[in-house]
Amino acid sequence: MKQLTKRQFRRYCDIVYSESGIKLNEQKRELLNARIGKRIRKLNVQADKYLSIVEKDPIELNLFLDAISTNHTYFFRESDSFKYLDQSCKNIWCAASSSGEEPYSLATYCLELGFTPSILATDISDSCLAKGRKGVYPKKCITNIPKNILRRYFQKGQGKWEGHVKVKQSVSKLITFEKFNLLKDSPSSRIFDIIFCRNVMIYFDKPTKEAVLHKLVRVLKPGGYFIIGGSESLSSLNHSLKYIEPSVYKCADLDAMPNMTPYRAG
Repeated sequence: MKQLTKRQFRRYCDIVYSESGIKLNEQKRELLNARIGKRIRKLNVQADKYLSIVEKDPIELNLFLDAISTNHTYFFRESDSFKYLDQSCKNIWCAASSSGEEPYSLATYCLELGFTPSILATDISDSCLAKGRKGVYPKKCITNIPKNILRRYFQKGQGKWEGHVKVKQSVSKLITFEKFNLLKDSPSSRIFDIIFCRNVMIYFDKPTKEAVLHKLVRVLKPGGYFIIGGSESLSSLNHSLKYIEPSVYKCADLDAMPNMTPYRAG
């Protein structure tokens, strides 16, 4: 497909921002061009026509957002922060679960500690959620899994699934995969002992970061941990969390939390 014009790129960026909170800059034009190319070729339309389809068709809008989502992850990624998991962490939220590697890593880690957590794994991408629910991964994806955990909680594929592993049912039953838009959706009344929201807020601007952070902290128990990615920081944001160490924050007691005005997109 032809390169997007500046006008087209800006309009696509506006849609991405308003629907997901992700802020794309000019350096992302090539990436966006490549990501939507498959949909444009499949529908056999030009970029302007595809733009009008995305604006009018909720189904295609969902497919568009799925195509531009960045979903790089792997098992036991940045696992140093897992040390904050203990038997008090029964309710866990992975707020950007991608294709499932993070929640499965957390589940097996907790099982090794001797307790069974209840993990909510959410993402904006339908295709990633489908992969997570399936729980099947090629062997190249399991190199970071400790061998003792691999033996206990994964099974080798046979026949057409040779070269793959599948998460055992004893692990997958601990995880509920649900679609959740960090910008637009409201969490349920469930309170979590620890929330992992890693390597996603780097794509947000400051107002969106504060909106998402405020939303998530509302369902984090007092004294609960909030974990972000190793390359992320909350230092410039308005929040009530206590800094513990890089990527790790702790929820203050309710009486110590300041009043905050929720940010509303648009």
